[in-house]
Amino acid sequence: MIRFAEKKDASQAIDLVMIVLKDMELDIFDKLSEDEVKNLLVTGFIEKPTHRYGYENALVKEIDGEVAGVAFGYPHHLEKNIDEGFFEILEQNNLPIEKYRLFTEEEAFDNEWYLDTLVTSPNHRGKGVAKELLNSLSELAIQSNLSIIGLNCDLVNDNAKRIYLNNGFEKSGEIDIAGHRYEHLQKHI
Repeated sequence: MIRFAEKKDASQAIDLVMIVLKDMELDIFDKLSEDEVKNLLVTGFIEKPTHRYGYENALVKEIDGEVAGVAFGYPHHLEKNIDEGFFEILEQNNLPIEKYRLFTEEEAFDNEWYLDTLVTSPNHRGKGVAKELLNSLSELAIQSNLSIIGLNCDLVNDNAKRIYLNNGFEKSGEIDIAGHRYEHLQKHI
């Protein structure tokens, strides 16, 4: 079942986010252990629900009580402040924002509902989890008075790109995020 994330999903959802963040080779992993990063993100998920990886910005696909996949996203106009909650968590832990922030670049294009992160549990890949989550995003975009869903796909992630293209997304540009090049894909709904 696809549903809005809840606080109880924190550990499983952030475990999945960690897969993506480690693949992005973010600088924070040079400064903190994986467990430390995960603990910060779990705290943010629960205590700062409107930040980039907060539960209010997440949908989950649940299978037999397990988070099989998660999608985090938000309307483009929220991006400028999307990390404020995480910054507060960093400050509470005496970690300077400029040294420990996850991202510095803006990722969303104007006038789109932005899919920040979509990840399927390795235990549930090939079961249509990503497709189900993608298909559930249109309603969120429409509720935000937006008719475009946008996302960024790593140039070397052919499997993800294939899923997106097969679900109606088309390339609309390219962008650099954390030193990696991404294709920006959009779907008009």
